[in-house]
Amino acid sequence: MISMPHWPQPLWFEPTDTPIERTAKLLARVGNPEEKLPPLIHVAGTNGKGSTIAFLRHILMAAGYKVHAYVPPHIYRFNERILLDGKEIDDDFLHQLLEEARIAAGDDLPMTAFAGTTVAAFMAFSRVPADIFLLETGMGGRIDPTNVVRHPLATIITPIHYDHMEFLGDTLAKIASEKAGIMKRGHPCVVSFQQPEALAELKLQAKDKGVELYLYGEHWAVEKTREGFRYIDGNGSVEFPKPSLLGDHQLLNAGTAIAALSLLENFDISGEAIAEGLTHTQWKGRLEPVKTGSTAELLVEGWELWFDGGHNASCAYAMSNYAKGNWSDKPLYLITGTTVGKDMKAMLEPFKDVVEFICGVHVTAEPDAYPAEEAAKAAEKLDIPSQAFESMEDAVRFCQRHSADKPGRILVFGSFYLRHQAFAA
Repeated sequence: MISMPHWPQPLWFEPTDTPIERTAKLLARVGNPEEKLPPLIHVAGTNGKGSTIAFLRHILMAAGYKVHAYVPPHIYRFNERILLDGKEIDDDFLHQLLEEARIAAGDDLPMTAFAGTTVAAFMAFSRVPADIFLLETGMGGRIDPTNVVRHPLATIITPIHYDHMEFLGDTLAKIASEKAGIMKRGHPCVVSFQQPEALAELKLQAKDKGVELYLYGEHWAVEKTREGFRYIDGNGSVEFPKPSLLGDHQLLNAGTAIAALSLLENFDISGEAIAEGLTHTQWKGRLEPVKTGSTAELLVEGWELWFDGGHNASCAYAMSNYAKGNWSDKPLYLITGTTVGKDMKAMLEPFKDVVEFICGVHVTAEPDAYPAEEAAKAAEKLDIPSQAFESMEDAVRFCQRHSADKPGRILVFGSFYLRHQAFAA
């Protein structure tokens, strides 16, 4: 199972206040560390938050800056969420901060897991010096525990799509309104590509809040080139090499990072630092080959195994487009599983006519995951051959038997926590 801190324990009641209000109460008890953070960039959106922050982090580090980052969720260890000058927080320091927060909360202020651990994270970021802090929201923005910050250098809204609709709303406008909650009067907001409905709402919210938007397609853009991509803004265009993170959608995330960096004052970031950062960015769970572990050892000669933590329909479209453009040389098989509440049919539809077969598995590291049969049933409705499997290993073996005469490629796609099974030791 994934590691979780000893505190806070899950709440078995619905708090009467919002997550941000409860977070603010505990922050006040521990000395308001949110007022002592390094200069920061706050990032919200549905897709691309983690990748955009990863690009920002590696570019800034290549330019010689000390960079903190808060990047929920984690995949293996909770420490992955709290990066202090590029390194995961150590166990002793994390335990100390959680204990301080737990004692301050007492019995009269029970905290949700994300709110409580965000307070501990802010305590860490306020105590360790850095030049800049990259802050990712947990979900939404308006009432997100991270939204206690008041004076960001800039905010970023990555592409908005349908996800977490039970909390954020059932239209793109409603979801965009929640994400726009991180905008702060007098501080610019970089907006990545958006669907028209989401973009209209972001513009409306920005006007109400007195926020200047830096819009994809209007103020900046990216174009794919043979060797990488071209970044274009009001100052002209610059050629950059292909980012280390794969997929055309990563060009947009890289461009979003560059756009945000272009707005920063008092930071010296050269084109060479940008190129170095882009080509050395690492981020677990984003279209990565699986070459080690017991699952990879099952592969016969010529077969490939890949993992991508895409877990909604828009991620699936990006992944299927990548497969169409780059993976036509081998038959493609999909192994998938995800959290309860996701629209599995919408997530699998982009793979119709792209994959040979869909294998449903249960996400063992996710406490609230669909049974393996859910993916198989959703695929069946789309007329995609499918079957449920007891384990990742069984699914991999089946794929290889199914295409015994020709080596194929297997993509494990869905919940980030499927990575545990794909990279099993």
